[in-house]
Amino acid sequence: MSDLDRFPRPAVAVDLAILTVTDAGGPDPQLRVLVLRRSDPDGWALPGAFLRERTTVARTADHVLREKVGITPHATIRPRLLRLFDDPDRDDRTWAVSVAHALPLPESALRGARGRLAGVTAGGGLDGVGPLLFDHDAIVDAAIRDVRERYEIRLRYVDVGPDPDGFLPEPFTLHQLRRVHEAVIGAELHKDNFARRMKPHLEPVRGDDGEPALATALRGRPAALYRRAR
Repeated sequence: MSDLDRFPRPAVAVDLAILTVTDAGGPDPQLRVLVLRRSDPDGWALPGAFLRERTTVARTADHVLREKVGITPHATIRPRLLRLFDDPDRDDRTWAVSVAHALPLPESALRGARGRLAGVTAGGGLDGVGPLLFDHDAIVDAAIRDVRERYEIRLRYVDVGPDPDGFLPEPFTLHQLRRVHEAVIGAELHKDNFARRMKPHLEPVRGDDGEPALATALRGRPAALYRRAR
């Protein structure tokens, strides 16, 4: 018997906090998190799976996306490692450690996905699903803090790029871009300050005649269209 066999070992789970912004570019964008209904035990939880023998965390994350969520992983889907959640009492079924990830995706990547997209409140909670099973509320909190940090216009003139997780499809107006950032961080942003900080990271969309392309306006003046600077 190896000395290592004398030590008990925890089960290892890979849990994914999948985030998106619904209606990005529309009148009511909202940050949401995908949760799945569990029957044993009963309640809502993040999609996840236990690590099987001789496999990897990355393969297990792909398995969760395919088998639990129902979407096909591809090269641009890259979960972001948050941290380990290792409270010995986090799962009353067994001693389990969670390798928790955040996965921001555009809404289009979640078409046909199983589960429910629960809205995120300004305070960082989830609307309408109650407490999640295990310690998944703590994982959601970490994932929301992570994405909000990337979208926040920070103080002391430190800028962030436009929509770093690509929730908003191109082309877009500055108004649409600001509304997506506001949906993520859960607070309003100053219109002029936001435009000033974003414009260096954007390039205008031009028509065949070389003139700036404009969005069709239902009311007011048409707005210029932009895309992320290449």
